Amino acid sequence: MKKFIFTLVICGTILCCFAQQKDNRIVIGFTDTVYSKILNEKRRILVHIPNNDRTKHYPVLYILDGDDHFESAVAIDEQLSGPLPDMIIIGITNTDRERDLTPTHVQPDRIIGPGDAAKSGGGEKFLTFIEKELIPYVDAHYPTTTYRVFSGHSLGGLTVMNAFFNHTGLFNAYIAIDPSLWWDGRRWVESQETKLKTMHLNNKGLFVAIANNLPTGMDTLSVMKDTSIGTSFSRSVLGLVQSLRDSRPAGLRWSSKFYPNEWHGVVELNAEYDALRFLFQFYRFDMRRLRENPDLNADSLLTVHYRQVSDILGYQMLPGESNVNDLAYFYMGIGKMNRAYALFRRNVDTYPQSANAWDSLGEYYVSAKEKQKAIDAYKKSLSLQETQDTRRKLTELEGKK
Repeated sequence: MKKFIFTLVICGTILCCFAQQKDNRIVIGFTDTVYSKILNEKRRILVHIPNNDRTKHYPVLYILDGDDHFESAVAIDEQLSGPLPDMIIIGITNTDRERDLTPTHVQPDRIIGPGDAAKSGGGEKFLTFIEKELIPYVDAHYPTTTYRVFSGHSLGGLTVMNAFFNHTGLFNAYIAIDPSLWWDGRRWVESQETKLKTMHLNNKGLFVAIANNLPTGMDTLSVMKDTSIGTSFSRSVLGLVQSLRDSRPAGLRWSSKFYPNEWHGVVELNAEYDALRFLFQFYRFDMRRLRENPDLNADSLLTVHYRQVSDILGYQMLPGESNVNDLAYFYMGIGKMNRAYALFRRNVDTYPQSANAWDSLGEYYVSAKEKQKAIDAYKKSLSLQETQDTRRKLTELEGKK
């Protein structure tokens, strides 16, 4: 019995999201509150749990400026379910953005107004809140795994890079979208870049997005030769990318992308999509490869692939039941019965409480003309969940002489 999962996607300019429908409302998440002793204030977070299913455990994407970027992150993860793992998404909303998302205190200048400068420099305290209070709270109240991604745009991207350089073990992957590395006259980022050659970043991931903030008539080469304050934003991010290329940090999977048609204020959506695709490119098993090369040993390739995925994630990751099921039916359809059996058997061994897995094994035995084994498989399926389809197939099979 094949399962088909239909995902409802509602797309707007930036709003596109999987919905749990209740009372004619479309629900993508809910709010929660964490009291921080470190910051001496209540912090509101936005929470999305895939399908609102708490029986499974998920990686977590923590995203800064949650009021602006939570919905689009949910939409991307739901739309790309399969190439991406289903993730819990935590949107961290702001109370004092300039205070929390800046790593150092600075004096007012032409870019930073006197009010913003006066409040700046609370970044380390904010990251301590995330490490000591927010993450433990999320882990205690929601079905998380140990794999965490940290994403931020602008000053949020600056905070992501602060975490990358100085709290490297806190997250497994980092997304810095057009980060405000011009901060403090670029002194902060230049002091951090010197660490790259000595950092050990095994299985860590980083994606840096660069918006087109270039003055008219300049390109990414000419801007690096300029010294005016108007090019500081672009020079600082491009400089970080060059430092990453030169340093080649050990173990780091990283990439960057320049967006010629996106400026600072609108780059977040496209960059978040590209970042997640890059960071989880190891995750998806290429079913198409097997369909195009059916003589390959699917069972062996699945074992190798998910062992590698588990090594990166840091916990055991098993092949999805529906994907293995679909592949098994493919092999059965082209007459490769031994390959089909290995996959159907794999599913009942991996998911012994799945009525669908046992029903599918029963269909294999019917096709293989092993009547008694088919009857036993159908009975096992019905013992786990009564369905009309499985009952009908069992009744028909038992009625045959």
